[in-house]
Amino acid sequence: MMAVAPWCNALSAITAGLTVMFLYWTLLLLFPQQPSARVVTRTRVAALIGSLCYLFCDTAWFSAVESEVYSTAMLIAAMTLWCMLRWYRSSDRRQGQRWLLLIALLYGMGYCVHQLTLLTSPSLLLLFVFKAMEQKKKGHQLPVRTYLTRVLPLCLLFFVIGLSPYLIIPIRSAAGTPINEGNPSTAQEFKVYLNRERYEKAPLYPRMWRHHANDAFYNSTWNGGDTNLLGNLQFYGSYQLTYMYLRYLMWNFSGRYNDRQGYGSPQNGQFITGVPFLDRMLVGTAERPPDSLHTKGHNIYYMLPLLLGILGLVVISDNKKSFWAVLTLFLMGGVVLSVYLNHPCYEPRERDYAYILSFYAFCIFIGHGAGWIVEQVARLLPKVRINSSVGSLLGTALVLAVPLLMACQNWDDHDRSGRFIAHDAGANILNSCDSNEQGAVLFCYGDNDTFPLWYLQTVEHERTDVRVENIGLMGWANFSNLLQESIQLGRPVYFTHYAYNQFHGYFDGRLQLEGNAYRLTATPCDSVAVEPFYRHVMKHMGWQPLEHVYIDETCCKFLEQYWRDVVLLAENLSNLGMEAQADSALIKTSSEIPLSTLQTPSLIYDIAQAYAHAGNKDQALHILRYLSTILTDQLNYYHTLPPERQKALTYTLQPREELAAKLSLPTNNQ
Repeated sequence: MMAVAPWCNALSAITAGLTVMFLYWTLLLLFPQQPSARVVTRTRVAALIGSLCYLFCDTAWFSAVESEVYSTAMLIAAMTLWCMLRWYRSSDRRQGQRWLLLIALLYGMGYCVHQLTLLTSPSLLLLFVFKAMEQKKKGHQLPVRTYLTRVLPLCLLFFVIGLSPYLIIPIRSAAGTPINEGNPSTAQEFKVYLNRERYEKAPLYPRMWRHHANDAFYNSTWNGGDTNLLGNLQFYGSYQLTYMYLRYLMWNFSGRYNDRQGYGSPQNGQFITGVPFLDRMLVGTAERPPDSLHTKGHNIYYMLPLLLGILGLVVISDNKKSFWAVLTLFLMGGVVLSVYLNHPCYEPRERDYAYILSFYAFCIFIGHGAGWIVEQVARLLPKVRINSSVGSLLGTALVLAVPLLMACQNWDDHDRSGRFIAHDAGANILNSCDSNEQGAVLFCYGDNDTFPLWYLQTVEHERTDVRVENIGLMGWANFSNLLQESIQLGRPVYFTHYAYNQFHGYFDGRLQLEGNAYRLTATPCDSVAVEPFYRHVMKHMGWQPLEHVYIDETCCKFLEQYWRDVVLLAENLSNLGMEAQADSALIKTSSEIPLSTLQTPSLIYDIAQAYAHAGNKDQALHILRYLSTILTDQLNYYHTLPPERQKALTYTLQPREELAAKLSLPTNNQ
């Protein structure tokens, strides 16, 4: 089973690489076919530039290094488009029909992976219509009767064959695998699985359809409080189209301020350009954030890929058929998809991956823009007595700088070397369940703590003695029954932090922190189980090296939660007169999770206080000096923003200014 994990990761990387290859081939097919060797070379350079821009764009690169469906789905979509272009250019009728059968097979396979592959259909239909028109202009007719009576039934057969991977689902489910969401082993449950009936479905209208807590308040920030037709249209334009699609487009081809989740704030999750006066309008400042704000996700492309794509859109418009086929793909994967998805306000995570097909199409535009620049440079330089070959090389260097810039900017926040944080977080949670007692039940809630636990148990076979149950998936009734059964049988019951945050109010102070999990006790108890918690920290819990490791927002939350738990433990140990043990726990954690990995200044202050209470005054003073330095840097940066922008960042600025005042630091930009 251990071999499964690297192969799952490798699958995403390999399919992403193959997608780039098919994009290169697709671009070659879309360029005018000319016999000149010089033109062929320029065409290959342009196709290479468009392909590399897709390879190094933020969304495609992210999908390539995670075990998800999007790289595989994009490979099938790219293959489908390439096959249709091969059919379009084929003059052999028999060979052309074979391409259609392959496309039908790919459609079935793509549907099994992800439905975004179906978004290629309008472009393929356009190519079919264009070929029919060409044939008619030449005095020929496409054999419609042959297509209807022979090819179409075969296409349907190949489509069904392509759907055959779905058979794995009920077979796997009937085998009783440890992870079996929805149990689709019966025809009825399989239908529910296929139709995704357990997921919340968005209607096409109204645009503001969800009625969760705070939704009305969130919506009002985008539609001015109107819920009529005009308000819905305003909400779509400002939030769903601009914020939830165009912002992602700009991430990939203009620049990105940071990798923090965007909830409409002036800076987190915003795009930037690298052009000072534009960035002042977008995020309030053109200054680079200090390194203490985790700047690996701060990527600037100076809008070069964007401008190259816009230029390519103009250039490809000379070829009406290619223009409409690619533009349709771009719109279907972007604007039209945003209408269908009907994003609620706000999503729990960034959804840029949903629009990856649109970004793929935009890279086709980039390829055409690159080709035009290479051609123009090669034409212009001979006029100033510079050899056209030298001009071609210079033009190539100019356009090649664009994907190289993207690669350099994106490398640090897409490098997953040494990233074991999710693995270690899951192991720490499992090891918080006392191994001396058998039959422990661990309740979790949400994806971020559940999937690492499932991985560790089913792949690495770690702590399989612990029964892991996701409350959100099992439902309240099953949760209540299992909880009562476990209590009656005397089985230890634990809750992860996510589950604790959701359900601690139901247990009247009977949840006690014991490592990175809360244990349910029979009677009200102290908030911390000091002895087992200390034992877990020193012997059973820990982290692999974090130096030079990219830490995204979710991983940072895990690390900070661990530190908060250890600080709470240290404070309790110090209050019990066990300062040496408190200092040991803090020192061990400091060696594993450096303060430079943390984002919250108040937590760093609490760590310093915990050291002071444990009697380690020197370390406390050292941390306070470090905190003073990063606070000064951060406040100096935020004070470069105009006053109205600072007011919009109250939740960011106020705690830092209060902490600076506590440390007797300047709290303004004077």
